[in-house]
Amino acid sequence: MNQEKHIPLERRLLVAGCLPNILCGILMLLYSVFILNLDVYKQYPLMLAVIGMILFAQFLLAPLTNHLCTAAISRQLERWQTEDLSVEERTKLFLALHKLPSVKQVETFLYFVACSLMLALGYHFLLKMGIFLNAISLYACFLGAYLASLLAISYTRRACGMYTSSLVEEGIDQKVLRNKQFFGFSYAKSFFYYCIIPVIWGIFLAVVLFSVYYFYNVPSETGFLRAAAGEAGLKGSQLARLGGVFAINTAIGSASVYSFLRSILESSGKLQTSMLHIIKNDIFTVELVSTDFETEVSYNLHLVNKIVLLFRSILDNIRSIGGTMTEPINKLAEISQATSSTSLEQSTGVKEILATMEDSDRQTRTIEEKIGDVTAVAEGTERNVNVGFSTLQSNLDKMTEITDANISTISGIRELGEKIGGIWDIVKIINDIADQTRIIAFNAELEASSAGESGRNFHIVANEVRRLAAGITSSVEQIKERITEIQHSSDNLIITSESGTEKIREGLELSEKLKEKFTDIQSSSEITVESANQIKEIIGQQAAAFDQIVATVRQISSGIENFSTSTGTVNNTAQKLKEAANLLENLHTQILAEND
Repeated sequence: MNQEKHIPLERRLLVAGCLPNILCGILMLLYSVFILNLDVYKQYPLMLAVIGMILFAQFLLAPLTNHLCTAAISRQLERWQTEDLSVEERTKLFLALHKLPSVKQVETFLYFVACSLMLALGYHFLLKMGIFLNAISLYACFLGAYLASLLAISYTRRACGMYTSSLVEEGIDQKVLRNKQFFGFSYAKSFFYYCIIPVIWGIFLAVVLFSVYYFYNVPSETGFLRAAAGEAGLKGSQLARLGGVFAINTAIGSASVYSFLRSILESSGKLQTSMLHIIKNDIFTVELVSTDFETEVSYNLHLVNKIVLLFRSILDNIRSIGGTMTEPINKLAEISQATSSTSLEQSTGVKEILATMEDSDRQTRTIEEKIGDVTAVAEGTERNVNVGFSTLQSNLDKMTEITDANISTISGIRELGEKIGGIWDIVKIINDIADQTRIIAFNAELEASSAGESGRNFHIVANEVRRLAAGITSSVEQIKERITEIQHSSDNLIITSESGTEKIREGLELSEKLKEKFTDIQSSSEITVESANQIKEIIGQQAAAFDQIVATVRQISSGIENFSTSTGTVNNTAQKLKEAANLLENLHTQILAEND
């Protein structure tokens, strides 16, 4: 802290209040001189005594009352100047300093009221003043006391302001500042205290004094005596004294109004200076305006300081953001350009894929139709296989019957061969009989020849018998040949039948194998029909899926085209962001250039 702040607050307030208190005491004496019609030349000892009393009160009594009001706070300030206080302790000291002007106001007002009562008692007992004029003089002295209290508020605020500003800079509880904002009188209350009350007080004093002078207009050493009946009115000396009181009241009112306006002008000047510094200077180098939170303007100065700090933070963040955005935005521009070209390639590729998918979809539709045809053919094949299987089964049945019939035929032929063998035995018997008959005929012929003519007919008969036997033998030979041929034919027929039977058996086996194949074909045809139906269903699902895929690919193609367009927009935006980042990074310099 500077040297000025090392002066104790108690001493500072005592020194600051010395001249205002003496002037207000003299003002009270002037009121008494004008109102009570005191003769300065005759009653100067009393006036000197009053002046002595004022000096005595200021230099002997005022230090005591000042000590009672300010000693505690003064000690806390000295402790604050030598020690580090907590935020709570600084906040309490800050609030105590803001209460001190009101305390000094009451202390000064009571002090001067006591002095005014002492003056009134002295005028009453020493000068035998009339009660009305003495009361008016006391009322005027109270106005002086009120003026002294206003002056006490002013110099106390000024003395406390440097401490409260330092406390705010060092740090106090921000909740207290936000909740109350300012801790002195508002401008409306100050206007009432500094302008309305003194003016009304002075006007009322002039009206009352005029009324009393109107009826008490006879000059006397004790003031003015009551006028005789019918002689009411103002005298020349009363007009002069009334003019003097009016001039004092006017001066007090003007000074009070000027003090109020001066405080507004000072606060406004600080605010204007602060704003000009912000506008004309670098926001980072402009000094923050110290504020004591005494009035609305001082709170506004605090808000201006916060705005400065906020702008500093914003500009710092803007410069930082501009600096950090430059590289990512450059990368974004590069990426957006690469993405744009890639999206164009992807769009072309997706369009080719879409065309391929549409061709595949058409081929799938064609396959679906072909599968439908295959399914119909497979179903027809299944029906034909079933019919062929039925026919094959019938053929197997017929071949079985033929085989059975052929076996029966072979058996019959074998029986016929056996029977032919029996005939062969009969033929042998017949041949033997023919041989015997021929022998017998030959013998008979020989016997007939021997018999001569008698045996001639017998010879003829024997010759016929022999010839019949030869015919029978020839017939038997033919029968043998025929039987042999029949036997050969029967054997050949048996062989052929057996061969046919074998072929039929082989055909039957082949038919059985064919039946098995037909059974497999029938199962395969059923499986083929079922598989064809499943394939048809799968192809249908695949076609539907292809439709969805094609629709999705179309959407993807449209999305990629939109993405390509968006990428172009992003690219343009990235360029604009790059320009904006450069602008943000150089915003501080640009603001300074514009201010210059």
